[in-house]
Amino acid sequence: MAKAKPAKKSRAAAEAKPAFTYMDVEYIKDCVVLVSGAFKLAITTQVGPRIIGGWLKGGENLFRVMPDAPVENCDTGFKLYGGHRLWHAPEAMPRSYAPDNAPVTVRETCDGVEFSSGVEPLTGIEKSIIIEPLGNERFRVAHRLVNRNAWEVELAPWALSVMAPGGMAVIPQKRSRGPAADRFTSDRSLVAWSYTDLNDPRLTLGKDYIFLRQDAKAKEACKIGFNAESGWVAYVNAGTALVKCFETFDAQYPDNGCNVESYSCKEFCEIETLAPMHTLEPGEAAEHIEYWLGLANLPAIKSEADVKKHLEPAIA
Repeated sequence: MAKAKPAKKSRAAAEAKPAFTYMDVEYIKDCVVLVSGAFKLAITTQVGPRIIGGWLKGGENLFRVMPDAPVENCDTGFKLYGGHRLWHAPEAMPRSYAPDNAPVTVRETCDGVEFSSGVEPLTGIEKSIIIEPLGNERFRVAHRLVNRNAWEVELAPWALSVMAPGGMAVIPQKRSRGPAADRFTSDRSLVAWSYTDLNDPRLTLGKDYIFLRQDAKAKEACKIGFNAESGWVAYVNAGTALVKCFETFDAQYPDNGCNVESYSCKEFCEIETLAPMHTLEPGEAAEHIEYWLGLANLPAIKSEADVKKHLEPAIA
């Protein structure tokens, strides 16, 4: 189970209705805006659902926004758009690249707002993202997949955040230590994709953390996956951080056992979390929950010592 836990709601936060307003975000129109303390999110309504904007104390957008960007060698109509999205793993073409170019259904719940894309014609899967402000720059972000086919489907909910350039993904390693550690049994697994060079200068395999930096000069993409049993992943950038906490399970995960993945290219960096594999009967749902924490005014984080001093203490 994950050690990182969401903050408890204050009485005021629990009783108050979520801030529910509309705004245009860069090229995206009619976004729903939710606020938690000094952390503001914008969620698309005309495409998606996507969390297309995230701001801390009036700073720059935490996410990379990409106007109608197509994907190479993809003829499904899928566009990147950027921001945070919900997919289902394992990745495959064309199944994973079902387009989300149509308006979404927006429904206010007791504690937040639900955004649903309806059923994907390509896959028969219905996607929804439910977002609840928790106060203190925290959000609960639930990702739900429902099988609307007449047959069972095996999949895993997959939450991908396309982050603004210039930052660094931080993945914790939960290591076995001390006299009780079993020196004859492996305690971690690292997965690499076919295009990944483990000598890539953007990638640092440290003692307690893995770092993957974004570099606009990079010629090739780099992607890694990890079994992050600590239950969190973060992206730090110019004094800010988005921390995504999640529950871990003793279960089968996609991509050779990954519950965290990170992808870096010349345009952006992604921090991704995954739920275990589910076999969904017709009408059944699978849910994957992230707890988001936004941090601002951080010192520069470049090393493992910086993470331990400035980032780890804020994750409680």
